[in-house]
Amino acid sequence: MKVELNLAHAESRHERYALEWAVPAVVLGLAGLVYIGHSATREVRRYRDVHVKLAVLEGQDKSLREREAALRRELDQPKFREVYRQVQFVNKLIDMKQLSVTELAARVTKLLPIDARLAGLTLSQHEEELSVRLIIDAKSEEAVEGFISHLEDSPDFKDPVIANQGFEEQGSGAGAGEVVVTCYARYLPGAR
Repeated sequence: MKVELNLAHAESRHERYALEWAVPAVVLGLAGLVYIGHSATREVRRYRDVHVKLAVLEGQDKSLREREAALRRELDQPKFREVYRQVQFVNKLIDMKQLSVTELAARVTKLLPIDARLAGLTLSQHEEELSVRLIIDAKSEEAVEGFISHLEDSPDFKDPVIANQGFEEQGSGAGAGEVVVTCYARYLPGAR
């Protein structure tokens, strides 16, 4: 009598399905691996492009720095120092954005009485202070006094000083009988 024994264990449902799904899983894994490889290659190319562009920009930056240093050396020459100082002053005024000759003239005009007019206006800088020279034509001394009083009370001006005062001769001219006054004051553009 012959007995056949099957010593192999029976495949479970999981084992049967694992063999069936092994091929699609390997195909999907290979597709994912190809996608990751392609993405990595693309990112490496981007990195190289960015690295090349960065190297170009660094080269441009270096050349600009060298050019700036050469210009600074040239500006340090004695013949350019005064121009450089004046440019710094103008740039400082532009940065302040508080100084405008038309605005200054408007502020002075507001201080003038009705029977006086602004004949001259000069703005200059002494160290860090701005100084204004004003020439006023008025019909009477009272008008001049009124203007000086308004100038003293204004927050835009400080320390007004009358430099000279003159009277026009009586006659047939347009300026006959007028008082001409030249005064100086410190201008404070940021006082308001």
